[in-house]
Amino acid sequence: MEPIKTIYGYLHPCSGSSDYRKKNRCAVDRFKSGNVRSVYLEEPAVLTLPSGDFQVELITFFEDGNVKRIFPLYGQISAYWSIEEEKELAPYYDFEVEGETFHIRPQCIYFYPSGRIRSITLWPGDTIEVRTPYGVIKTGLGVELYESGRLRSIEPSFGTVLNTPEGEIRPFRYRMSMFHAENALLRFTEDGKLGLSG
Repeated sequence: MEPIKTIYGYLHPCSGSSDYRKKNRCAVDRFKSGNVRSVYLEEPAVLTLPSGDFQVELITFFEDGNVKRIFPLYGQISAYWSIEEEKELAPYYDFEVEGETFHIRPQCIYFYPSGRIRSITLWPGDTIEVRTPYGVIKTGLGVELYESGRLRSIEPSFGTVLNTPEGEIRPFRYRMSMFHAENALLRFTEDGKLGLSG
């Protein structure tokens, strides 16, 4: 398949030949306008974005051509390829959250149209602990950020205890069917005040 021209350079879509970890999906998807919606690459490549250089295997775009989501890896989990094997290939990056630097291997990074990071989704089994004025929040899902970089929302792990003016609260979503870190249970205003999602 011919390389796809984007504002980030030329991308080489998957040729259609499969191996034990390639997903059976369309290599290039387009909006009705003809603009590229997503590209599944033949091999992981490094993409230079305003937020840094990241390995990518699947990229989705806003209709104006700016990157929306990147997946450093996008292999097919099956009887022949486990999630543990996929995770072992995942690269680590440093991200700052609430003034602290975390060394994370992201499963997915979601961007604002401006190029700033909106959310970082972790691999299953990975966790981070984010310090807030209400206490430490452990999460196995990831974090959502405002464009300013302040914490916007986070999905707390079981056992999280927060100290609020109304007393201790133990937030936990019993049935969580979330694949990405945005719009999580605990939400914060941009000035750091705590709230709960509906």
